[in-house]
Amino acid sequence: MKNIKIVAPLSSLSERTRLYKLTLFLHDDLGYKNISHIGWERISGEREEKRFDFEIDKKIILEGGGYGTGKVKWLYFLWMIKTFFYCLKFGKKDIVWALGFESAFPAMVASKIKGFKLVFDDADRFSMIFKFPSIIDKIIKFFEKLTSRNVTYHVVPGAERYDFPSKKFYILKNTPSESQIEKAKQISENLEKPANFVININGWLGSGRGMQEALALTNRLETEDFKIVLIGKLDCEAAETLAKHKNVLYKGKLSNAETLANYFISDMVLTYYDPKLEINQYAESNKWGDAIKTGIGIIVNEEVKSAKFIKDNDLGIIVPYNDVNALVAQVQKVLNNSEELKRIKQNSKNYSSVMLYYEDQLKELFKKIDHEETR
Repeated sequence: MKNIKIVAPLSSLSERTRLYKLTLFLHDDLGYKNISHIGWERISGEREEKRFDFEIDKKIILEGGGYGTGKVKWLYFLWMIKTFFYCLKFGKKDIVWALGFESAFPAMVASKIKGFKLVFDDADRFSMIFKFPSIIDKIIKFFEKLTSRNVTYHVVPGAERYDFPSKKFYILKNTPSESQIEKAKQISENLEKPANFVININGWLGSGRGMQEALALTNRLETEDFKIVLIGKLDCEAAETLAKHKNVLYKGKLSNAETLANYFISDMVLTYYDPKLEINQYAESNKWGDAIKTGIGIIVNEEVKSAKFIKDNDLGIIVPYNDVNALVAQVQKVLNNSEELKRIKQNSKNYSSVMLYYEDQLKELFKKIDHEETR
């Protein structure tokens, strides 16, 4: 049995939805028992894997830095150096899954020496997240392209954010796992819908994710038969205020299946991304796939270019990021028109048939990886 090495600059696989689903698939569907995580523990104590019922071989090669601090982006360069040297320990038969350019580039260089198969999982394009001086930015973009063309597969949620072609691109859409959806259905049987109209907001509840707009919406609709189900880490003042509102049910941090279960008692999910950050204009939200696979509508700001399919297929509400009046008007329209909401939900259910579950997409990818090994 081959070893799977997941190289990811975070403390815990189970706290990153994409890697949580990947790890469950590797263990439960493909039968891998020897899964390793080479990681970066941002805050002491975060390395513990709380959501798996099996062991993960954990190796933390970088500690500290926290989140959102000024020194974090420079620590990524230290992570790259440490990653390169650690990857030199891998064997030729290992499969390495590297999250982000900051992991994939040093792993790619090491793979040329050691010969292991490498998957570059590019959930968020590095050069679109961090702003460096122009010369450094150009160098990073050059090496992003080089890395893409020198790995076994470059896994991306969508190709729109790339200004170069690569034969190694593999589109892996952010959809839920079927196993987690089935668990969610069972959990939802014990949940009660808290109001006639419910908006679900989950994930990272930070600034730049529509918390201020959600708070304004809740205040404006205070007298309506309306509730917000709020799930995740409160990471800004607006989110903390929102969590205390009488029309909000704050449920804290939940597992993937528990979070999905709350979609079944919701009507729409809010997915707002501040367009001032370039990567947000090409967001590929997990919540879109979750909403479609649970048959509810989506609220998204119009500046998100990758959300065009939501508009084209009439899957929800699309308004400008900073236009609270438009958001309130559109939500009220759906809230007061049951037929309109019913139509959106039916469109979502219909679109589900063209959207593969996460496991099915991964099965195709690993078939290709196995084929590469036999060539």
